[in-house]
Amino acid sequence: MKKIAFLFGFLLVAGFSAKGQLAKVFVLGEGEERYEQLTSTYTQTLLGASQNDIEVAFSRWLDMMRAMDAHAEKVNFNLKGVKVWFHVFWSENGNIDYLGFLLRPDSRYVDVAELKAFFSDFIANYQLSVRADRKFSHYTGATFPTISEKSE
Repeated sequence: MKKIAFLFGFLLVAGFSAKGQLAKVFVLGEGEERYEQLTSTYTQTLLGASQNDIEVAFSRWLDMMRAMDAHAEKVNFNLKGVKVWFHVFWSENGNIDYLGFLLRPDSRYVDVAELKAFFSDFIANYQLSVRADRKFSHYTGATFPTISEKSE
């Protein structure tokens, strides 16, 4: 039942955007012209929004990945084995404005429409703990579940 709610939410929130507009959640490679506009608008990086402290930026990214894992568990969506490339675009207050993704070739199969719905639900309920002077973005790969060890 929760997957049905995802799909319904996806159709309302991310699936259909006005002509020429990029959906809030999109597959990288779609809407290239609008994507290029985003990359030229969101010129600051997550690292820059973290005062160029790589440990802080990495910690914030990991916190968001862990929040995705927790959200997937909460709504009973299986992210295990999913591997993606992400390009995330945040507003100055840490809200996710856009989330682009592309399944990596070595990812477990997952229905792209369901994954879009999951990401749409996630971004509607998540805010990164950062305040920046301008919009920012981050491009990287991710593997679920999120596993990281901090070396001392």
